[in-house]
Amino acid sequence: MFLVTDFRKTWQIIAYPRQTFADEKKISGYWPILRWFLLLNMIPALLTPLVSWFGFPANVIHSGTNAQMGAYLYAPIFEAITGISRYFWVGLLTYLLNVLKFPLIGLIYHIIAKLLRGSGSLLDSFKVGIYAVAPTLVFGWIPYFGLISGLWAGYLYVVALNSLHEIPLGPAIAVINFFIGVQVVWAFTFGWFGSITPW
Repeated sequence: MFLVTDFRKTWQIIAYPRQTFADEKKISGYWPILRWFLLLNMIPALLTPLVSWFGFPANVIHSGTNAQMGAYLYAPIFEAITGISRYFWVGLLTYLLNVLKFPLIGLIYHIIAKLLRGSGSLLDSFKVGIYAVAPTLVFGWIPYFGLISGLWAGYLYVVALNSLHEIPLGPAIAVINFFIGVQVVWAFTFGWFGSITPW
């Protein structure tokens, strides 16, 4: 039952974001958000090692999240220490690094929302930070689609801030564009250079 509900929510976020985020204002509790996040993180965790095995490095072009790029960068080190395949470590680290961001993401977006005089609660900020990453979790493992999925998530952040915190579109677009710029620089710097390390 949870699987069907969570995958339906994913489709609604991706296909009908404005209506979905508006409906989310009526839903309370952190567990549904965390459950959704834990489930959806299985997609990049399982599929990033597979595309890496086929020769597509987890860089800014082929990955939607920093967790994938970090996992790809550090997996050979863990392989050398443990003797366990680097592809196992890519999957495990992708999952863990994404999940460990859960508390931080909500707090960051709550600070942003309050600076922009948003009206939503801390729970709404978690909804912004978590649900908007749906494209990167569902599609961010596909070769040549990583950057596109990240930009798609940026659009969803704007819609979520506007819907859940009632922040006008102008300020929401401005702050998300700033963060996208920081993210792109970060991803190119670390994700690109990390991916050219011989595997």
